[in-house]
Order: sequence, then C-alpha cells, then structure tokens
Amino acid sequence: MERLLLTNGRVVTPQRLIEPGTVVVEAGRIVEVVERTYPTGPLTWDMRGNFILPGVINLHDDGYERALQPRQGVFLPAALVFHHMEWALAASGITTIYHAVSFDEGLFLRERTIAQAEQMASDLLTFNQADFAQLHHRILYRCDLRSAGSFNSIIKAINDPLAAASSYYVSLNDHSPGQGQYARKQFEQRLWDLKVQTEHARVEQLEQAAQLVKRSPAVIIASHDDDSAATVDTLYELGVRVSEFPVNREAAQRAKDLGLPVIVGAPNIVRGGSHTNNVSALELIEARLADVLVADYAPSTLLHAVFMLVEQRVLSLVEAVRLIATNAASVVGLEQETGSIAPGLAADIIVVEARSNPLLNLVQLMLVNGRVYHHQMIVN
Repeated sequence: MERLLLTNGRVVTPQRLIEPGTVVVEAGRIVEVVERTYPTGPLTWDMRGNFILPGVINLHDDGYERALQPRQGVFLPAALVFHHMEWALAASGITTIYHAVSFDEGLFLRERTIAQAEQMASDLLTFNQADFAQLHHRILYRCDLRSAGSFNSIIKAINDPLAAASSYYVSLNDHSPGQGQYARKQFEQRLWDLKVQTEHARVEQLEQAAQLVKRSPAVIIASHDDDSAATVDTLYELGVRVSEFPVNREAAQRAKDLGLPVIVGAPNIVRGGSHTNNVSALELIEARLADVLVADYAPSTLLHAVFMLVEQRVLSLVEAVRLIATNAASVVGLEQETGSIAPGLAADIIVVEARSNPLLNLVQLMLVNGRVYHHQMIVN
C-alpha cells in the first residue's frame, strides 16, 4: 500500500503545533504524525513550512439554497449548482459540509415550501452518492416550528435510505416576531396575527422533536437564536443539546452552564460584529462561551476568522482550529472519524499558506479521504 508523506509543514493537532512536522497518509487514513522532515520524492511532498490543518467541518451553510435559487423564483439545475459549489467550498478549506435545508412554508421570511425542501434534500443525497462528489455532504434539517408538517417531512427525509448515517442534525427555528433575533424588529400586524394562528403548530412540533430524541439517540437537535436563559432551559428539557447562534450573552452562558456546545458565526468575526446587532461572536469567544464557528451565509469566512483570532491574540492557533474542526466534529458525533490531525482518522487535510493579511490566506492543497481534490501547490 502506497504511503503519502506531507513533510516540512507546521502541523496543527488538537493538542499542539508541531513544527516542522510530517503527516503520513495511507489507504485514506492518517497513520502517523511525527516531529521531523523527510527528503522529498514522488510520494513525499514538501509543504514548505505551510500549515497542515484538519479539513474544515462547517455545521451550518446556507449556500445550497442561495445557489439553487439565485433570485426569487429563479432555479438553476441542481447538478450545475453542486459542481460549482464543491469547488467554492474546497477553496474555503471545507471538507465536511452540512447544507441547511429549510423545511418551511415561507410564513415569515423568504418564499419557501416544504415540498421544495424535500426535493432539495433528495437531490443532495443523490449527488453525495455519485462518483464525482468529492467532499462529505450532509444535511442540516431546519424545522420551521410554525410551518405545519415541517417535522413530519424531516422524519421522512431522514428515513430515506440514501440518508443513512451515524447521526442526523436537526435545528428548530422560529422566525416569528417578538423573539430570537427579531425581538426588537418592527413587524406588520398581520404577522403578529399569524404568530398567534401558528402557535399550535409550534407546540406540536416541539413535542415531536422531544419524542424523536427519546427514541433515536442518533438524532442531534439544536436550538436557533436563543434569546434568554429561560428559552435555553425550556428547550433543554425537550432534548435540545446544541445552542446555535444565541443572540445574547445570557443565553450563551446558560447553554454553557448546561454543558451545551455553543455555535457562533464566522462572518460575525470577519465583519467585526453581528449584522443584526446581537451579541458579538468575538465577545463570546473571549469569554470562552463559544465552541464552534460556522459559515452561516459566507463559507469563505471560516478560515479567515480562525487566523484573525490568532492575529488578535484571542486564541492560539491550536485553540482556534478546534472551533472549525475538532469541536465541530464532536457536536455531530464525527470525532472518531474526522476533525483532527491524528492517527486513525480520515485523511481530510488542508494545507494553508499564511500571508501577512489573514483575509488573504490561501488553501494550497486539500485531501479528502486521502485523495487530492484541490491544489495550487507545485508539488516537487
């Protein structure tokens, strides 16, 4: 069995930075990580002092929906979307991607339908089985609590044989007026009336989520836009075990007190704050109240946010990389498969050239299950 050696790199493991170091890959797995270099050769590639990191695991990405429907009511062929989306994700260092699919009737936000979500999920699962799919594609099943039938459709999608996986990731969303990120926003009276009319659907689907978690430990349920400690407590009692995008420090603190991983957005770091004037992701990270960074609506921000945190001396590189890899893998039960540069795990690896401006750092090489997918380096 041939071995590939990535040598003379700065290797970021979950515990420390190894420099210079070598990562040895065989049969799609990492078999050895050593603190030394080797002479270059056909299967010994000089990384020239660049960073060797685990591939990024992005637990929330809205790009699929936006790429499929670039304008309202305008849809592109799914095959074209997947083809171009993979290259964009690879350039951002992402090897495992959870595509957000909103099971939503478009009651409060953009026009959507549950039928459309079912088709999106089916198309994505089919694509992931194709020989030309290179990255690890998974689904973040977003349940709009006020769209009747949303949770039933998610259960149906999860039961699709093509969806078979060790875990399933579901988030509970409520974008109605007066709570979450919409607590202070002004809404028309008709939307307040609609909130009252859909309360029964919200209550019913929260109970469905609680029952599903009890009978299926493989299902991991996240909250979304938690706005108070009381909200976190209520959802925790129902079986929620991840807090995604808490809108204030109170909610994030309560989630941490309960042992829940807290997810924040990388765009928040790169932009210097929340676009909806909620709590700063940087503030939560500095207070050690955040565990995972996700792309949300901008996958290009993930790696750049990591290096910005290092440059600003908020975190060490080892700590910052955990936010987009090791910790993310743990949230969805993938830590025994990927998310770290460690022997026995999948060789999902990226090589990053660090430049003077962290916004210009470049992914020079990507391996997915040990196969070269993306590279700009001239190897040997």
